[in-house]
Amino acid sequence: MKWKNRTADERKNHIDGFVAVTPTMTRALDVLKRCYRSHGGGHQASCSFLLGETGVGKTTVANEFLEEVRAEHMGVLMDGKNLQVQDQEAYPHDMSVTLERPNHGLIRPVLKIGVAKKITYKQLFAQTLMAIGVNVAKATRFTEMMSIMRQQVKEQQIRMIIFDECQHIADSSMTRDPYEAADVFKVLMKEVRVQIACVGLPYATDLLLGNRQLETLKKEQMTMRPFQPDFSDESELMTFLKVLSSDLPFDRAQSIHTASVAVRLHLASDGYVSGIVMMVAEAARIAIEEDIAIIDLNLLGEAYRRKHDVPDHENPFLVPKIDPEGFKALKAERREEQVQEARRNRATRRRKVLVLKRKGGSK
Repeated sequence: MKWKNRTADERKNHIDGFVAVTPTMTRALDVLKRCYRSHGGGHQASCSFLLGETGVGKTTVANEFLEEVRAEHMGVLMDGKNLQVQDQEAYPHDMSVTLERPNHGLIRPVLKIGVAKKITYKQLFAQTLMAIGVNVAKATRFTEMMSIMRQQVKEQQIRMIIFDECQHIADSSMTRDPYEAADVFKVLMKEVRVQIACVGLPYATDLLLGNRQLETLKKEQMTMRPFQPDFSDESELMTFLKVLSSDLPFDRAQSIHTASVAVRLHLASDGYVSGIVMMVAEAARIAIEEDIAIIDLNLLGEAYRRKHDVPDHENPFLVPKIDPEGFKALKAERREEQVQEARRNRATRRRKVLVLKRKGGSK
């Protein structure tokens, strides 16, 4: 069926479901696969680190890994019946692989847990238990929590837990000792024998500095980075743009993978996958809404304007001839102005609060 015969909502939904796995993402996916397959291979488990700045595709990789594990379990026979995938609303696909084994209960081969800010050892352990369906009271002793964990890991056949936003442990000032909460990973690996994958910003490995034993349990580490400004035909960036271009919901061939457009997309996004996808997706939505057959620089320029609210001479898609270094300098200058303005606004708000407090105290 041609795209023109589909509704606008169908075409927009297709855009939202786009996933283009780059070579870097494939290597990152392999890190998670090796971690998962190492389960049961020794007297204790191990951990792997997947690092990178926000927007490089770490979450996409983690979610793709969950989908692969889910597909791997589909059709598997247990007790003479197929495993059944559980309801998406009750068990979101981006948080766990949850299946039901006939006459047994739930099976969760993989979980993904978002690490909260300012978290302590006991809070992280309790959060992990909650993710596997067990709520514990604040007064519950650690030995009891450990017993529950062992039992549930065995019953639910949990092989691996992905802890997302692990830098929050390194950020935390709430623990008594440096990165004490990271001991949860050590306990899960040594005592419960669950594989651990830590996903987070590059400095997430700082949590290893105060935890020598955890460092010895680390098996692998990979840092994902933005696309390099390489516009040759076979570069990773251009290959990615070709895939993205071919998957857009239009009947006419799109040309976002030309060098001229690629340079501008890279400058607009600083090379981050999420930035490129968001820019192209917004331009595609505009094209669908306005019944335009092809995404051009004007549509990309409108998407950039909506996101950044800048004049045309600061819009990389609307200037006739782009000067990469000049644009970077202009972008940095604009960013610094925004930072300074935000600081001034915060200072003004503080002064207003102080004045109000004084007035309130004088009554």
